[in-house]
Amino acid sequence: MCQFLLKHKLPKKPEAFIDSFKRSESHTGIPIIHPDEVQDWSQYFIIVAVTKDEEIREKLLLLGLMENRDFIGYKCILEFPSVLLRQTIFDRSYYDLDCNTMRNHLEILSNGDTRSCCTTFVSQSLDNIFDKERDEVWHSVLHKILCLSTENKTFHFCDKSMCPLFVAKKREDCVDMPVEDRPYKPIAPFPETLALGYDSSCNLACITCRKEVHFAKGKELEVVNKIADKVITDYLPHCKFLILAGSGEVFASPSYRSIYEAETCNPQYIRLLSNGLLFTPVNWEKFKKANHAKIMLTVSVDAASEETYRRIRGGNFNVLKQNMKFASELRRKGELSYFRMNFVVQRENYKEMPDFVRWGQELGVDEVFFTKILNWGTYTPEEFEQVSMMQKDGITPKPELEELLEQSVMKSDIVDLGTIQFGHKVDDIGIVENYYMWELEKRGGKLFS
Repeated sequence: MCQFLLKHKLPKKPEAFIDSFKRSESHTGIPIIHPDEVQDWSQYFIIVAVTKDEEIREKLLLLGLMENRDFIGYKCILEFPSVLLRQTIFDRSYYDLDCNTMRNHLEILSNGDTRSCCTTFVSQSLDNIFDKERDEVWHSVLHKILCLSTENKTFHFCDKSMCPLFVAKKREDCVDMPVEDRPYKPIAPFPETLALGYDSSCNLACITCRKEVHFAKGKELEVVNKIADKVITDYLPHCKFLILAGSGEVFASPSYRSIYEAETCNPQYIRLLSNGLLFTPVNWEKFKKANHAKIMLTVSVDAASEETYRRIRGGNFNVLKQNMKFASELRRKGELSYFRMNFVVQRENYKEMPDFVRWGQELGVDEVFFTKILNWGTYTPEEFEQVSMMQKDGITPKPELEELLEQSVMKSDIVDLGTIQFGHKVDDIGIVENYYMWELEKRGGKLFS
C-alpha cells in the first residue's frame, strides 16, 4: 500500500515509514523506523497505509493523537471524488477494450470494505457497507467515477500488469482516438455479481500468506458476523452470481456457511474458491443440499508433489489428491459445471509446473491456471526478489522460467498463464460483461446464459 501511495502525488514526501516488523533500514530511499524509536509522535503527521487499520488507529488514539488532525487513513487522501475524476479525465491512455465488470460486480472484503472489481486488479475502494446503505454504496459518485474510467477506456484505476484482459494489450494515446457519440452504459440496479472475501479464517498457513493457521475470534469474529448479517439481508436477494470466498477457506468458515445456507441465497451460479482439503463428499452433500445453482470449483494447490505442498501450504497432499479425484468425478457426472486448479508460481515450486499440467490432464480439469506470486507484506523486497520468478519489472519471466515455459506440455489447451506475461497473444475480446464470467468461459464453454 505504501508503494501504491507513493505513485500518487502526496502533499509532501514521507520522512519515514513506521513498521512494527522492521526488517531493513530503508525502503525506496526513505528510512524505516520501529514505533519504539519514535520519541515524540506529535512531530509527525501520520498516514495509516494499511487496510486493516483498527489496531493502529487505537494505538495512535491512546498516544493522545487526534484523527484527521494528527493522523489520517490513506483512503481519505486517495478517494476525494474530485481527485479521482481528474485522474481519469486527464489520463492520456486508451485501450481497445469493452469491460462492464464495474457496472455489475461488488466485492465485500474484511471490515466491510468494498471494490467494484477484483482487489488484485483495482486498488481503489468504494464505500464501506457499514458507513452507507447498499444503494448509497452502489450508486455513489465514487462508483460512477470508476465506471467512467472504463467508459472512456482509460481504465485508469485498473492494474494493467495484473489483469489478464490487458495482457499484450496495446496502449494507445486517447488524443488520436475518435470520440464516440453514445450514451453511457447504465450501472446495474444492484450488484448482480457478489464476491465475498471478508473472513480470513483458514485451515492452512501458506508461507506466502500467513505465519500460522488463523480463525476469526473476539472482536474480529463480531465484525465477520455483522458483515454476514448485512450480506444476507441487503445483498444476497439480488445476487445472480455468487463467488465464495476470496479470503480464507469457504468450508472452514462458519460465516461463509451461513451465507450459502441462508434463505436469501438463491443465485443462478456459484463459484467456490477453496484449498481443497475440506472438499469432501460430506461437505459437498451439505453444500449441494442448500443450493440448486450451477456450481464451479477453483482449487488453489501450488504444487505437484507431497514435499513441495507440505513446504508451501503445510497440508496433507494425499488428502488433497483424494479430494481432487472426487471433484474430477463430480465434473465428469456434471454435478460440477467447471473445475480448475490454481498454481502460484514461485522459486519453491516452478519446476513442478509441467507435472501440475499433467495432473490436471489426468483429472480432466477444464483449466490449470498459473499466476505470479505477489508480495502481501510477507517478504522484504530483497527476500521477494529471490522468491519471485519474475525479473525486477514484475512482468518478464526469469530465464529459467522462460525456458520451462517452452516445454510442449506447457502449451496444452488447458493451460492459462494468467498474469505471467510470456508468449501471450491478445485474447479476441468483444464485450466482457463480467471479468469472472469471461475468465471461466475461456475454457469452460458457455457457462452463463
